[in-house]
Amino acid sequence: MPKDKYSDPTKFCDVVMKGGITSGVVYPLAVCELAQTYQLRNIGGTSAGAIAAAAAAAAEYGRTRGGGSFAEFEQLPQWLGQVPRGRSQSRLLSLFQPQEQTKPIFDTLIAGIGPNKAKWCRAIAIALRGFPAGTWLGGLPGIILICLAFQAADGPLLAWCLLSGVVLMGIGILGVTLFLMIRRVIRAVPENFYGLCSGRNDSETDGDPCLTSWLASYLDRLAGKHADAGPLTFGDLWGTRDPQAERQINLEMMTTNLTQGRPYRLPIESSIFYFHSQEFRRLFPESIVRWMEQHPRAGQIPDRYAELGLCPMPDAADLPVVVAARLSLSFPLLISAIPLYAIDYSRKVEESQRRPERCWFSDGGICSNFPVHFFDSPLPRWPTFAINLRPCHPDYQTMVRMPESNAEGILDWWCDLEKKTGSKKLLEFFSLIIAAMQNWMDNTQAQLPGYRDRVVHVSLKPDEGGLNLNMPPALIAQLSNRGRDAGLELVGRFALNNPPCELSWDNHRWVRYRSSMALIEEMLRKFDRAFRHPMPGDRTYGELIQRDRKDLPASYFWVRKTQQEFATLATTNLSNLAEGWLRSGETFTEKAPHPMAELRARPRI
Repeated sequence: MPKDKYSDPTKFCDVVMKGGITSGVVYPLAVCELAQTYQLRNIGGTSAGAIAAAAAAAAEYGRTRGGGSFAEFEQLPQWLGQVPRGRSQSRLLSLFQPQEQTKPIFDTLIAGIGPNKAKWCRAIAIALRGFPAGTWLGGLPGIILICLAFQAADGPLLAWCLLSGVVLMGIGILGVTLFLMIRRVIRAVPENFYGLCSGRNDSETDGDPCLTSWLASYLDRLAGKHADAGPLTFGDLWGTRDPQAERQINLEMMTTNLTQGRPYRLPIESSIFYFHSQEFRRLFPESIVRWMEQHPRAGQIPDRYAELGLCPMPDAADLPVVVAARLSLSFPLLISAIPLYAIDYSRKVEESQRRPERCWFSDGGICSNFPVHFFDSPLPRWPTFAINLRPCHPDYQTMVRMPESNAEGILDWWCDLEKKTGSKKLLEFFSLIIAAMQNWMDNTQAQLPGYRDRVVHVSLKPDEGGLNLNMPPALIAQLSNRGRDAGLELVGRFALNNPPCELSWDNHRWVRYRSSMALIEEMLRKFDRAFRHPMPGDRTYGELIQRDRKDLPASYFWVRKTQQEFATLATTNLSNLAEGWLRSGETFTEKAPHPMAELRARPRI
């Protein structure tokens, strides 16, 4: 029997994957190439990247249990590209099943996407079929005009009236159909949790599953979990229930709380959220909801919460992986948002009157579509790879690209707005505004030294990935093979002793060391300046450290005397270290890798 190529990885690595809806077909073969050499320790992603990250984590978990999970994961692109007998669409498109009320809108949207030149005609035809009342109501004035013309006109006037009637019919049909469609969007989309597809459908079957149902069973199958053992949870991946303990497999994703206007890292560490059982049954399989009902986080909740149908979210260790993945993949309008509940303590009301209020969670890519900062460390022990998806560059024909030297990868990525014309120019302008708001932090961070050399860029053409849900099987295979090339590129750079360029694993570690030491030096310089030279009239930091408990300020005082003594010694040593560095005349910042990074204090997301 030939040896399983995934059975004996010799190194560790992390991997982070960007969001991109159907562009995620790039990831399975990329991950599988990495898995032949590396054991995946930390896996992260956003949106479609979160789906791939969840599957990669499940496959890694299945490998630890002796299963052939990566061999199955390798077949995923082929399965997605299959067109079942008697069907006209691939399995990829069939995963996106709209609800009855949103189906005409969804079908029109799908018809208008893609490179086909006749797509607008096809979209209009499907819209007319989906809203037949628009044809009758909109065409009625034109029909009346034509009938009157036959009765009261002849000659050139008749011809003119007939032409006017036909034009009026066309305008009326399109106008009323558009009105009916917009009215349906306004009513049906919010009722469907602000999406055309909820990820679940009452009419779905085992052979034709929706996205969330398929993903739940697929993750369990990759992980080697039987149906009676419960769904794959974060605790399964970690190998422990303690969220602070070292994890065997660490999976993290991003989601966006629109109600609070901020991102959350998944699994959410905060214990403030609740879910509504009936709402979740519209979004997740019954087995997942039942598990969550049976595994609430510890602690009593007021009876009034239960009367509202609310249950506490499970602890992070008990959270099904599919729930976190779905929280990250809620592409606005296409895929429904996820409602959770929390108490708004900013409101000045009696405690007995407080009720959890709905928080809408949508796509993680809204705030961070490429979380390249995941699993960051000043001095890495193993590489953290990142797979980026971006449009083709006009001067590079290579569809999979990495920097070839330390000086590459610094330049900004341009979008030439001036090449657009007419309405496309205005639409592109607004799309660039949204892209800048969404990606500026990820884009700039990916240019930093110690980051840019570990990012592999996979180029996509306009008809590849994204919202192109109905890609033909050949295109899906082409994109997935591009992912394989990306994986081979990363392995060739970081796992081989003689990589084809100067950007090796040792070079990466050296660049990170140089960058980190320059960053620490800059921080120490600012620290020492403030510690040794307070403004006139201010107490020194040493006096604040050594003050008596009765002396203000009273906040965050030392727990015990020994902690206060340790603080005095440690702070003095840190200041002396900074002074010694400055007095030496040498500096880490001289000819340090550029651009320089900066330390920023912010809450942990």
